[in-house]
Amino acid sequence: MSQSSFLIAIDTGGTFTDCIAVDNVGKIYTCKVLSNSTLRGSIEKWIDEKTLIVKHNWQIEKDIFQEYEFKILNTPLSTKHKLYVKSYDFVQKIITLNKPLPIDFLNQNLSFEITAHEEAPVLAARLITQTGLKDKFPPLLMRLGSTKGTNALLERKGAPTAFFVTKGFMDLLKIGNQQRPDLFALQIIKPEPLYTEGVEVDERLNADGSVLMPISNELIIKDLEKIILKLKKKKIQSVAVALMHAYRNPAHELLLKEYLKKHFDYVSVSSELSQQIKFVPRAQTTVVNAYLAPIIDAYISNITRQLPDESLRVMTSAGSLVHASFFQPKDSLLSGPAGGIVGAATIGKQSGYTRLLTFDMGGTSTDVARFDKEYEYKFDVTIGAATVFSPALNIETVAAGGGSICYFDGFKLCVGPESAGASPGPACYGAGGSLTITDVQLLLG
Repeated sequence: MSQSSFLIAIDTGGTFTDCIAVDNVGKIYTCKVLSNSTLRGSIEKWIDEKTLIVKHNWQIEKDIFQEYEFKILNTPLSTKHKLYVKSYDFVQKIITLNKPLPIDFLNQNLSFEITAHEEAPVLAARLITQTGLKDKFPPLLMRLGSTKGTNALLERKGAPTAFFVTKGFMDLLKIGNQQRPDLFALQIIKPEPLYTEGVEVDERLNADGSVLMPISNELIIKDLEKIILKLKKKKIQSVAVALMHAYRNPAHELLLKEYLKKHFDYVSVSSELSQQIKFVPRAQTTVVNAYLAPIIDAYISNITRQLPDESLRVMTSAGSLVHASFFQPKDSLLSGPAGGIVGAATIGKQSGYTRLLTFDMGGTSTDVARFDKEYEYKFDVTIGAATVFSPALNIETVAAGGGSICYFDGFKLCVGPESAGASPGPACYGAGGSLTITDVQLLLG
């Protein structure tokens, strides 16, 4: 902290991103932004077609919004009417735009949003440090917890993924361990696998890791070339490789990885992610990691690209901080909630309490945990229908949050798991969103 102007801690959820920071002299800052990285307000008065007096709750003491895109909510503008903030008078709350708004909008009390299309943690850091788009961030350290991976998994919004597995085991993840979540249900509805395409690899290792059937050059040169062309046509972005007994001998997985990395940016292999003997959880872990890899990588890259070098550390599901370059998607599933447990335990001890129940309701999911004098860990994490081998604090997650969409399926009222997120958000946010738990709570007072 001695060389940093700010220490910034951020928790990004599906709807909101919360930020708390402290500077070198001990001053504390807080801010809350939508996780789609927009700031919203309303037009209070029109000075002219380019100049507006606005109403908002932004904590700003400097004009940092030059070149932010300006949008009227619920009214798509054509590209020729794309608007940007030219200047912002933070004392009188006057926004001046780069060109006139269409005449149809004049003298209406409309809601609007502004955005620089950066990730929400970067926007939060700009608000805390009062840094504009053309300015360089002051020295800072950022600590980030996020449910980006959790939400993508619960809502099944990961990347198109291919699953490479030992020949004869293509149905491995469809069969699973044959446990039924509802023992007495007459109609068994199995969730669809996360991967889009499956590929069987003609290879086999013995239980001790010795090679029974090697991967032939013919497979690598001819068969895989055809398979990769097929996967490319189906817009596969990520690949998961899980072979039988690879935890004892990773040679075949590493051979496939070396070849596949020439064609795909994201290749996850089970022997690098989990050394566990169990084939089903090892394969599930690999598929989940591959399914989330493009999303998590883009998210982290978009943040680190804007920040000072080596300034970002990310919270893992186990409650530890790691450098951004070492952060694996499989370790992201309870990243945000894990930070909540560590924080609650610390505050509890300072207040004389060593036995706690923690409850964290976000926009997409609700997380509950127990602390009894020490952290409780588990080594397999179940999120939705997926189980992952990864050390994690013992947190129970339910796909129900403030943004969970309420709907009628023709027979009954339902809630979630799909969330309205930050955009459009719940209906009461005024951006054309669906009925959500937040709206129900508002209606109930």
